[in-house]
Amino acid sequence: MESMTAQQLAKLNIKGIKIAQPYGRLLGEPEKNAVIFIWGEKGAGKSTMSLGLADALAEHGRIEYIPAEEHFGKTLVDRVKRLGATHRNLNFTKWKSIQALKEILLKNRSFACILDSISVIDANAKETVELAQWCRENGIMFVMVSHATKDGQYKGNTSIAHECDIEIKVTKEGGAETEKNRYRELTAIAVPFSAKDREVKPATPVTKENDPKSRENPVDTPFKITLKEIDTLHKIRSWKRINSMFGSKMPCYAPKHSGESENAHLSIRYTADYPKKRYIMDLLLDGHLEYQACTEGKAGGLKACWEKLVSKYGDLEVRIFKQDHAKVVLGAKEYKRQERALGKKEKSTATDSPAPKTKKKAASKPKPISTKQQVKTPSKEKPRTKDKSSEEKPQQQVDIEAAKASQAKLDAFLTNVLG
Repeated sequence: MESMTAQQLAKLNIKGIKIAQPYGRLLGEPEKNAVIFIWGEKGAGKSTMSLGLADALAEHGRIEYIPAEEHFGKTLVDRVKRLGATHRNLNFTKWKSIQALKEILLKNRSFACILDSISVIDANAKETVELAQWCRENGIMFVMVSHATKDGQYKGNTSIAHECDIEIKVTKEGGAETEKNRYRELTAIAVPFSAKDREVKPATPVTKENDPKSRENPVDTPFKITLKEIDTLHKIRSWKRINSMFGSKMPCYAPKHSGESENAHLSIRYTADYPKKRYIMDLLLDGHLEYQACTEGKAGGLKACWEKLVSKYGDLEVRIFKQDHAKVVLGAKEYKRQERALGKKEKSTATDSPAPKTKKKAASKPKPISTKQQVKTPSKEKPRTKDKSSEEKPQQQVDIEAAKASQAKLDAFLTNVLG
């Protein structure tokens, strides 16, 4: 259908596919013909991430995984065993050419194709984009993997990132972060590096300790974090990454495209003049230029500009309004550390709570009071005890003493008379 009315379009019900956790938490529910782009530094875990995702996608149909870097070597076999990626629909195919790959995908009626990686094949950026578009037109999900450059950017033309629906960056800290996602808000997860990490734990009985409703997150939102704290938690390699932590992924702030939060109030703009070796970083507050850091020569660049900005505005606070965004800002490693610290606090409070109860029980038991103390301080005992029996006891003891006194007078009188 080449054209469609607005009413016809509104009646369409396009459902996304559900992906097993934790990958579904990162991707959401993408369409069947979505294009996913995974990139990161060497040794960060890109292949581990892509293989685990391939095994999770295998529940929906045949998966063609092309290990263009490793082929069928030992590292690939070890990774398959470590992740437990042994779904019957997961198939590994050697790379030959783009045309051969298209024929295999059509012949096997494949659900998805994972190309690891586009950096080692002969296809250039234009051919890679054309392959992604061809997969989209034929209803095949296409996942492409790429390396990062020394500058912290992905290898390839920017047209690759524009073509994809989901862009995932894998960090050396063991996290996977969505830089772009058309199906849900940006999130981050810890990359599963073993089969145990991918296992779905059975449901446990709900108690006060593990009840999610009663248990707060280690980071309560909204919360504040300074630029110095962000600098210590992350290796700053991209101004886009900085803006994603601030809540805006655009070069300039605007309420309409504020990324994670509509309340984002600051953003970074970076301009690099490579021929003249001049680099400028602007700090924008509510869209207005607040500070400009400039570096030149070999010692200049993104990191140098960022260091100047942190030294000048290190105490500037960023407000985070969403829990998923908090995970992105803190990173998977720091978030887990705070979560463990919170669990230790909960255990310590649980063990310390019975102590005051025993003290209360011991204090509630009344101690035996001698008759002399009761006679001397009858007024002090009355307001402390509300029981009627305790109020009557002092009155009876006072009457007995009075009777003894009167008996003594009577005895003295009789002895005088009889004597």
